[in-house]
Amino acid sequence: MRLPRPAPLVIGALALLATTPPATAQFRKYIYPAPTAALSVEGLPAGTERFAVTTADGLTLAGLRHAASAGKPTLLVFHGNASSAMTTIDWFAPLIAAGYGVVAAEYRSYSGNPGTPNEAGLTHDADAFYAAARAHAGGGRVIVVGHSLGSGVGFGLAQRQRLDALVTIGGFTGIRPLAPRIVRGLIGDRYDNLAAVRTLDEPYFLIHGLQDDVVPAVHGKQLGEAAEAAGVSGVAFFLTEADHHPSSARIAALIPTIISYCDGGDPPMLADTRTFRFGRFAARTR
Repeated sequence: MRLPRPAPLVIGALALLATTPPATAQFRKYIYPAPTAALSVEGLPAGTERFAVTTADGLTLAGLRHAASAGKPTLLVFHGNASSAMTTIDWFAPLIAAGYGVVAAEYRSYSGNPGTPNEAGLTHDADAFYAAARAHAGGGRVIVVGHSLGSGVGFGLAQRQRLDALVTIGGFTGIRPLAPRIVRGLIGDRYDNLAAVRTLDEPYFLIHGLQDDVVPAVHGKQLGEAAEAAGVSGVAFFLTEADHHPSSARIAALIPTIISYCDGGDPPMLADTRTFRFGRFAARTR
């Protein structure tokens, strides 16, 4: 996720006024720069539909989805902080064409949705979209995918649900290390992924571009090391030429590989990818 760097004078003013409503609102804009345009299916793969969920705190949120072909998994995707459900569907279009189902969650305050975004609120959003994805999959497998900010949402969901698998793309160890040092203690939301990864009891797959200048690859390295040390089973994929937003083609190659691992397979090494297995997948390291 990209946190804009405010000017030094702005940082100082926010630090002095941190407990005031204007400063709180300003911090929120840095973390959640929500797009305002309402969700639309125009230009998206045929069969994409808009749908609604209701959260535990009473908000009705719109999202987008596309049904899976028979026997294919459904991907529940939590997007990054400056993205949207429409971007998700477009990014995963090659997988939709291959028959995968996609449920693109949309957060409160994003894309015309009501509410105020924060970690507690996105917890409710994740639960509602997870229930919808389970129903949409009709008993089929649901793989949770979190990109950037969505990695924190996905890790949080895994604390409350036993997932079929969790995939993070450009995930961070925590939100505070991404902010300017002077304001880290003033950020209320934490998204402590480094603590969460140690508690996973589902397969965990980590994707991180080594050219990522938004969430440096050291975050992915630390998440993978923490997972391995805690006995979590999974695979880390470090993409040598990718940045914070790997191409649709790279994601379309990685997801079937991940499904193969989940099914007990031993898929071949992918090009331009450093692959490290841990837990029950650690038969060998490529």
